[in-house]
Amino acid sequence: MTRRGLLAGFFAAATLSACDGTPLVTPTPANSFNPPQDQPIATWELTGGFTAAGIAALRPPRLVVYGDGDAVADATYRSRLDPDQLRTLAGGIADDLRAGASQKKPTPTTTIADAPVTKVSVWSPTGSLTFTAEGLDELKSDHVYADVLYDARDRLAAVHKTVSATAQPYLAARVRVVAVPALEGQAGTGSPIVPDPGPSATVKPWPTGVTLPSPDAEGLRRTDLDGDAAREAVRMLTRDLDQRGAWPTYRMADGTVVRASWRYLLPTE
Repeated sequence: MTRRGLLAGFFAAATLSACDGTPLVTPTPANSFNPPQDQPIATWELTGGFTAAGIAALRPPRLVVYGDGDAVADATYRSRLDPDQLRTLAGGIADDLRAGASQKKPTPTTTIADAPVTKVSVWSPTGSLTFTAEGLDELKSDHVYADVLYDARDRLAAVHKTVSATAQPYLAARVRVVAVPALEGQAGTGSPIVPDPGPSATVKPWPTGVTLPSPDAEGLRRTDLDGDAAREAVRMLTRDLDQRGAWPTYRMADGTVVRASWRYLLPTE
């Protein structure tokens, strides 16, 4: 075919497309899913509520999912999501939080004292989205909050369940150590700093390789450790794996008796 024939064929095809109503418009490309690899793209946290001050100081996020697919539950277990799972999770939560129903104001209801605050955050190509809701679970039957907020939380809860079931331990080079007076103390809300262990608790000497700061007004001591100090804390202190306040009792060099535990820190803490 000659060059003139090729051009004639091209213009004929263009004319036919225009005549049959086919739009000659280049589609706008969708936003690509390219999350930051080393940053959280989905986070589920619980804060506040009727929680002992010592436990609250040590409490990790329920679930953090990073852009490279790493998923960490309770700073205790870890697993990985493949790219499709990651895209589905982040996209689903983002759609939930963009829904018009998620923006409605909570229905007035009786306040539940000391209910925890649920916070869910998700990364999207157009910007991060977040919601916080006090008493989300406690008020579910009253339909105070939009169903899409529960959908977003449930997506993360399903991942949390899967990650926890793998029983692959999460380990890190940095740890957080929290110590509180062994006798029952009072936090600002009137709750104990940690549950009282009772008179039969065994008292161990505090390890000399772990240094703690001075106590705050409530007697709580908290420090984040790295390197040799972190390794010494992991080696010498007992961890409260189920996060129920079963903290061992220790006697410090000055005679102060404390209860203490620790956990691994997340990369972004």
